[in-house]
Amino acid sequence: MNDILMKRNLLEKSVGDELINRVNNLTPAHLQRWGEMTATEMLLHCNICNRQILTEGRGKKKTAVKQYLLRIIALYFAPHFKRGIRSEPRNITKGKTDDTHFAELREEFIQIIQMFPQHKKPMTLTHPAFGNISTREWGIAAYKHMDHHLRQFGV
Repeated sequence: MNDILMKRNLLEKSVGDELINRVNNLTPAHLQRWGEMTATEMLLHCNICNRQILTEGRGKKKTAVKQYLLRIIALYFAPHFKRGIRSEPRNITKGKTDDTHFAELREEFIQIIQMFPQHKKPMTLTHPAFGNISTREWGIAAYKHMDHHLRQFGV
């Protein structure tokens, strides 16, 4: 069980450094292996989501049993997030940026990733699929989300 709980966590600097090394290999010319976003749109999507994690507070909804079970499976047992899950409308970036913004969005991605281990306040955003999760679980979820999208582009 201890191995299950020891997941890569974006709250650890070394884990963030791994993602930064991977994103530095990404170019606007990388084609997606699945999904519809371009590499630039993906960076915008990741930046929006990560800013929400770091700055937004908990909603008023309670966590449903189904959300709790999905959280356990997705965070602790599934090796990767499933492909093809639609994002919340506010996080959809298709057509909202172009490749002229790639460099600045990649730099922002790196800066936000570097904020995770330094973030001292609890992360209390309610996850749309998992409900109310802990700061530690946000670190795991954020890592898995970034890994999902970097794998989407083969980096």
